[in-house]
Amino acid sequence: MRCMAACLVLLLWGAPSAAQQGENETEIARQRFREGVAHYDRQDYEKARLAFLQAYLLKPHPAVLLNLAQSELRAGRHAEAAENFAKYVRQNPTAPAMEHAKAGFEEARQRVTELNVQVNATAASISVDGADVGRSPLPNALYLMPGRHTVVARKGNSSAERVLDAVAGRREYIALELREGYTPLPPATEGNGAGSQVVASDPVGADTGGGKGFFSWIGSSPAAVATVTVAGLALGTSAVLAGFANNRYAAANDARGQIMAALEEHVAAGVFASDAVPCGSSGVASGAVAFDSGVPEGDQQGVIDDYANACRVFNERSDSGDQLKTLSLVSLGVGAFATIGTIVWYFSDSSGGGSASKDADSSRATLTPLLSPTTQGLMLEMSF
Repeated sequence: MRCMAACLVLLLWGAPSAAQQGENETEIARQRFREGVAHYDRQDYEKARLAFLQAYLLKPHPAVLLNLAQSELRAGRHAEAAENFAKYVRQNPTAPAMEHAKAGFEEARQRVTELNVQVNATAASISVDGADVGRSPLPNALYLMPGRHTVVARKGNSSAERVLDAVAGRREYIALELREGYTPLPPATEGNGAGSQVVASDPVGADTGGGKGFFSWIGSSPAAVATVTVAGLALGTSAVLAGFANNRYAAANDARGQIMAALEEHVAAGVFASDAVPCGSSGVASGAVAFDSGVPEGDQQGVIDDYANACRVFNERSDSGDQLKTLSLVSLGVGAFATIGTIVWYFSDSSGGGSASKDADSSRATLTPLLSPTTQGLMLEMSF
């Protein structure tokens, strides 16, 4: 699999004609493709992914798409890889590399949830975790990384929502029923699938006669109420800050997209050379990129100022997202420690969780923060 990207270079480019070499867009795509091949061979898969993505946006050729999917798979972006492998298989049923594509798709699919969404109305907008994925009926399955996701359908004043716990290797089918002016909560006791939420009796909160139940114990201790309140506020703050951070990152991505679109237009117009970069010490924003001799000197400074302002906006939004993410993780840590302290206190309190026939050391509780690009939460393990 390592030579996959390098082997496919001949499929795409071959020996370009003089007419092709004269097209700036094709030349930029060719350069990005070569960069992707070089990064892939050095096993720098994230850089390879970015290079192939730029090449594909400029030149949507099947070979570039397959290299992009392979890079995403090796970079751990399994949902994106599954989507692009599936796209390649659909669009190129007789391609020579079909077996490689199918093998890559199966490898990626085993690490994600394949989700099929049905809505009881056509042309309803469907989003996953706030990101638009299309309108009903969706022509193809969606691929989600393991973790909790929120699927929403909207049309006019009607909406429906479903919370899904994605599990690697699973196929899920959900149906969303639009109701005017009403957004239903996720079902509480529907089935046993990954998207269901089951409400059961709480063995910790129940009073079995051996000692106070958890909630009774909290109610009898003002200090316990304080620790629970701190934990709840900290975890809630963490979730809110994480949402703000995601919004800032999304805004930064929008700014980056506008910058790259402007750069491509200037390169296509011959204002800059094809290897120009927009930001950084060697970028247009710093005045380090040579202009074409046909661009008046008076116009050059205006272009530089535009790029400088755009790069500044991108950096500010990205830095703001980083700061909010850090604060979110700090709040999550505070909430985790407060929760751990409360649970340990409950089980060690002789008037609380301890049974008359058990000493304080016979029960243990461990709370572990879960942090990943798609999941933020806590995992509670208890033994008695």
